[in-house]
Amino acid sequence: MKHNHLMLGTLAICGAIFLAPLPAIAHEHAEGPELRGTQSLDVYSDGATLHLLRAEFDENSRASQLLYQRSADGGKNWSAPVRVDSGLAPAKNPRRGADPQIAATGENLVAVWTTAGSGFGEAGPMAVALSSDGGKNWQAGPNPADDRSTQGHGYIDVAADAHGVFHLVWLDNRDGKQGLRYARSADDGWHWSKNVTLDPETCECCWNTLLTAPNDGVFVLYRDKNPRDMALTASEDGGESWLRTGSVGSFHWHFPNCPESGAGLGFTLRPNGTETLHALVRTGKAGSAGIYYQSSTDGGRYWSAPRELAPGVSDHPDLAADASGNVIAAWDALDGDDLAIMATVSHDGGRTWSHASRLSKSGVNASHPRAVATSGGLRVFWTYAAKDRVSHWASGTCDK
Repeated sequence: MKHNHLMLGTLAICGAIFLAPLPAIAHEHAEGPELRGTQSLDVYSDGATLHLLRAEFDENSRASQLLYQRSADGGKNWSAPVRVDSGLAPAKNPRRGADPQIAATGENLVAVWTTAGSGFGEAGPMAVALSSDGGKNWQAGPNPADDRSTQGHGYIDVAADAHGVFHLVWLDNRDGKQGLRYARSADDGWHWSKNVTLDPETCECCWNTLLTAPNDGVFVLYRDKNPRDMALTASEDGGESWLRTGSVGSFHWHFPNCPESGAGLGFTLRPNGTETLHALVRTGKAGSAGIYYQSSTDGGRYWSAPRELAPGVSDHPDLAADASGNVIAAWDALDGDDLAIMATVSHDGGRTWSHASRLSKSGVNASHPRAVATSGGLRVFWTYAAKDRVSHWASGTCDK
């Protein structure tokens, strides 16, 4: 049975909007029966199919249920929800910014999340669920972390490449400092490689963005420690070796705390078959605070000058691109009394951008956009809550 409930958000035509500097936005990390609805959301596109994983709380539950759905028509219709974590350790405090993650190649899917343990906030090791039949059935897979720690393994991202290899990154403190770790699996998640430390010291709790690209490229965009700018590490051989290419937006933002904000990364193809990387980052540096776009044509070694797309305390940026040169950038920001999802598009590989437009409907607080390229175009997903505090998910697009 197909469900036609994707179009809960508004479909927006890009129009002009001006954002003033905004006050800081508080984040709530509560867990318990007071939470209801969709508390986390991840969307993964493998070309023809969209894969959605969300953590749902009902009114009687202290633990979430992880539910999977798929769409074969760019998000117009969705399959019935399937429970992913039955019989497995539940996700510990799933929330936006620490969302359980999903990736797919063909009929093989990998879902990964953080469980309870002995780490900060009672965070613990990763749990993995695997499906070989397109998400109809799920079973437990092994923990990709090889440190055997019960402390927190979190801020996960997972992606599959053109060869069907799954790549995974996360943060843990196995060396006494929070660092960025990597593993890969060539057999659909049943075995994982020896872990590699990509950066021994990073920001404590900003999420990571993992991108696979043609020509065996694998890229990880993450927030560094000091300064708290976004950094890129890259592999040109499918994860066999890595090179930290430098900062994406060298703002030199020195900040004593975790900003709880990641970044967006995508690619478009040039006529010669190589890729242009596109990044959307946020800085809170005084005098420069905002959301910035940059591009690179050499695998992330050199980046264009930062272009401001949204000023002030606009937050939680994400970006998606398709092979034709279309790019969508999204973030959340205060608009009147609401926290709203904003987006802008480029149809020429990032050279020019439309005016920013609001995608989320009025009267609700929406946050943490997730941008993906679908078979029907570029689309943004988000979660929102009204006055009853029940969280929902929605999506929309900015088509001009």
